Amino acid sequence: MIKSLIHHGNSRALVIDKAFLQAAGLDEDKALFQMTIDPNGGILIQSVKAVNSDLHDEAFRQLLKENDALMKRLSKR
Repeated sequence: MIKSLIHHGNSRALVIDKAFLQAAGLDEDKALFQMTIDPNGGILIQSVKAVNSDLHDEAFRQLLKENDALMKRLSKR
C-alpha cells in the first residue's frame, strides 16, 4: 500500500485506514505504534500493545487525586 503524508497543523500525518487497522486486529481508538528510523532512510512502523491501559488510567486518576492542590495552583499561573 502506498500512502501520502497529509497536513495536520504544523506537522504531517500518515492516515491509516480503518479497514487496515481492523485487518491487523487493532483497536482504532487505542492503537499504539513505535517508529524506528533506519540510518539509510527507511522507516519501520510496528504496532505495540499497551501494558495495561486500565492500570494506567487508575494510576493517573490516583496521581491527580493526590496532587489536586498542586495542579490547581499550577493552573492559575
